[in-house]
Amino acid sequence: MLYAQRNVFSKIESVYATDPTPVGTDAVLTSNLALTPYTGPTVSRNLNRSTIGGQQVINTNPYATVRFDVEVAGSGTATVVPAYSEILRACGMSVTAASPLGLGQIYAPLSSSFPSITHWTWIDGQKQVMNGARGNMSLALTRGDVPRYSFEFMGRYARPTYTAVLSANVSDYTAPVAVTNTNTPTFTLGGSPLTDLRVESFSLNMGNNVIPRNVINSEEVIITDRNVTGSVTFEATTSKNWFAGGVESHAGITALALNIVHGTVSGNIVKISAPAVQITNISESNSDGLFVYTCDLAFVPVSGNDEFTITTY
Repeated sequence: MLYAQRNVFSKIESVYATDPTPVGTDAVLTSNLALTPYTGPTVSRNLNRSTIGGQQVINTNPYATVRFDVEVAGSGTATVVPAYSEILRACGMSVTAASPLGLGQIYAPLSSSFPSITHWTWIDGQKQVMNGARGNMSLALTRGDVPRYSFEFMGRYARPTYTAVLSANVSDYTAPVAVTNTNTPTFTLGGSPLTDLRVESFSLNMGNNVIPRNVINSEEVIITDRNVTGSVTFEATTSKNWFAGGVESHAGITALALNIVHGTVSGNIVKISAPAVQITNISESNSDGLFVYTCDLAFVPVSGNDEFTITTY
């Protein structure tokens, strides 16, 4: 079996843990695909014996995990959802068409009725079906690199089989653009005068608490909580006192609006917005001989399920 020959196909389930049957266009254009085909908590038999030594263990809740990255890009058409839309939804997100429709597709966190997804993973000829999966999403924009989503899913365990690989069709994925001054025209945190922050990197993590729960009459991967965090690294300047203007919370909390636009061509633009971001920590470092700050971020809801939105258009 060749390690490099690996594919994953993903499709939202209409009924939880019911295989929706993949087709070629359900293929995901991934990088860094990694599968844990069998894992779970174990208990020792803890038998009494006349000699010392290890004990047999029993897996009490077998499940599988899969991790992969997907490039951050649009669909090619402002009114069409991107090819990775269902993967975002299985991380506890809703999708709605913006009004008017030409303004794109808006993804936002959910607090209930989380969609589930089936992943079919092939490594060379070894196929594993992972039903009832839900997961977590993080994303990163780093200067001089392609922006990426990182996904990690848990799903029901099924014994791998050996079968021919389904023919993958990833033609609905759009090529991304790198994070540069030209390609990422907007980054504001708190509004003017912070419109022109010289940003090196930004990250966001949904922080979903994903639990594989196996009890009598129920076996399900569930999302029980969410804590959205992130970070930003930018050049330090004398024009802004970050300590008085956002970092210090002992004498009052400052909530900052975040707005990022990546991409300049209609159909391949991704916007990340958040209404109330708090800077929780700040540290300094050296980048190319320049003094830079790295700030930890907490994304707080205002009216609920609005810690952040991702809009593709």
